[in-house]
Amino acid sequence: MKITGKAQQLADVMVQLSIKYYATEWMMGLEFELWNEVLGNLDLLSKSEAVKLKDLSISCDGWVMMNYSNDNLEFISLSGWKNKFREKSPF
Repeated sequence: MKITGKAQQLADVMVQLSIKYYATEWMMGLEFELWNEVLGNLDLLSKSEAVKLKDLSISCDGWVMMNYSNDNLEFISLSGWKNKFREKSPF
């Protein structure tokens, strides 16, 4: 699914946070780490950063993740992401 609108804003914020905390545009597993933070396990982000991610995710009804087979960011529905997080979460 192409990333546009609010989903693109979410992707941009996620990239900014990756650069800020990991000095790379997309740390491997970033989507899982940031979602864990959104869920309230604040080990990295400030509360305001986590709230911003959560609000953007709700407004676009999805999450952004890396397709590691082609190194492209992809948008996934929020329900699809929650299922993927439950299945593959390293936490």
